[in-house]
Amino acid sequence: MAKTEKSGSIVNLYWVTTDDHDEDWFILARTGRTAESYHIQYEGYEPGDARAELILRAGTDPIPGPIPRHAQLEDLQMLGFEILNPDPNGRCVRRNGRTFLEGHLESMVAEVRDDPHEAIGQGRPSGITRRRNN
Repeated sequence: MAKTEKSGSIVNLYWVTTDDHDEDWFILARTGRTAESYHIQYEGYEPGDARAELILRAGTDPIPGPIPRHAQLEDLQMLGFEILNPDPNGRCVRRNGRTFLEGHLESMVAEVRDDPHEAIGQGRPSGITRRRNN
């Protein structure tokens, strides 16, 4: 596991993804590199497989707990996320009009549901960004 950082460190929220999108989720970490490394080690991916996108600069000690670590729904709620689905097998949250779905299957289903709406000019109701090039 990644080394736990000292209390008082700057903590950011990263959305960490892999090509298979099986385990996409939020990591609280000081840097994107730390978030990627934590995700790789925790989920068993190979070095270079994870990509961290900075979602929120959370500040110094905004939420209790060791860093780096996976963000829990309670953490995300404290950071202003709307919890759309709290099910641990398909968590879904929204912030600033962007929807985040945990894992591959859930995001694929939401994307497929949004595609017809987008095709007729009605946008993407679930807020899921298109991943495929069609």
